[in-house]
Amino acid sequence: MSPLVDCLFTGADGNGYYLVSGKTSAGKLVIKNKKNPYKLESPTMKTINKIGLVTVLFSAVAAMPAHADFIDNASTNGGEFFEDVFFGGAFGQSEADSYCSSAESCNGEDTSWKVYGGYKINSMLDAEVTYHSLGDINRTTDGSTETAEMSALSISGVGKYQINDSVEALGKVGIASWSSDNSDDDDSGFGMTYGFGAKVALNENMKIRAEWENITGVTTSNGRDSDVTTMSLGIEMQTF
Repeated sequence: MSPLVDCLFTGADGNGYYLVSGKTSAGKLVIKNKKNPYKLESPTMKTINKIGLVTVLFSAVAAMPAHADFIDNASTNGGEFFEDVFFGGAFGQSEADSYCSSAESCNGEDTSWKVYGGYKINSMLDAEVTYHSLGDINRTTDGSTETAEMSALSISGVGKYQINDSVEALGKVGIASWSSDNSDDDDSGFGMTYGFGAKVALNENMKIRAEWENITGVTTSNGRDSDVTTMSLGIEMQTF
């Protein structure tokens, strides 16, 4: 019978340090993870990971309708896939609607931005994946200051209506995975996202896009739930 040998390994994962301990017996290693209670996570790395996830999700969403029968190929020169891909970015203002209730002093608004990609399913419907940076907010109650840094990743269906050759109205609805890095505790969850707006074509490949959006049920500091609204203005590009 092989003797038991205590082992201790140290290493680092993508977010911080961890310890691994175990015992070897008959050539086998039984591993038990023990997380370091002092592990630190990098906010920059978390943002990079989310933007990377946007790219993966967009690729998946864009690939789904690529061979669907209901795609409108009449306007796509033989239905070339990438002629129906678009992407864009926007800056704006965000507000957490009930965050400032009963606060001595409060700032529930901040600058927001988003990046997104989409696929034109047909002349009246698009699919979109968006990363939202919803801003930093803070409030003071009973002499204590609370802060929250909010972001979300959403997937939406976007309905369109062509008003004239240059102007297009839009309405969207979907699901958002939100996260809030709070001063007391981090939180995350799912909510609805919906909005409306308009696009104005500058040329065949570039549009100005103005939009109002809402993400529901974002839990900020001290367990408060807020609907976070944004008003944004940006540029949308078509690949071809």
